[in-house]
Amino acid sequence: MSVLARGEIQKRLKLGILRPESLVVTPLLEGTRVLDVDSIDLRLGCYFLLPNSQQPFFCPDEHSAKSVQSRVHIPLGKYLVVPAHQTVLGVTLEFIKLPYDVSGQILTKSSVARTFIVVETAPWIHPCYRGCLTLEIANVSNTPVLLYPGRLIAQLILTQVRPRPVRRDV
Repeated sequence: MSVLARGEIQKRLKLGILRPESLVVTPLLEGTRVLDVDSIDLRLGCYFLLPNSQQPFFCPDEHSAKSVQSRVHIPLGKYLVVPAHQTVLGVTLEFIKLPYDVSGQILTKSSVARTFIVVETAPWIHPCYRGCLTLEIANVSNTPVLLYPGRLIAQLILTQVRPRPVRRDV
């Protein structure tokens, strides 16, 4: 496994969308300015899930997951207040399509981490993933924090993997 460098990321972004080795990240609002030496900067989207339970506990089953969260839309130019020691779910502004031979990982941008925000997602994004990434956004500070949709929030690190051939027993 090896981390994809900027040149390889650019090459795969230019491939036709139907090619199995193509990478799609859209919209890329600042073009190649969001490409670092070994990552792609991602922005915060406009949709959030907020906790709204007054219960002293949470049972993570399929029925309670929807009843203890409220979905909100925060337009670009507006902000969401995240109280101290609270966590919300957000999404990336960008839609991602990973190729068959590339996996990904999300890391909090250091400029965001310095504001005591921790961004977490599923630890591993599998090859062939398609969609906007869900982000757990935790305010670990003692004061409320403002989240602005469209702000750079995370880095996508891409790793080339060697896919195993699909075994078909006949």
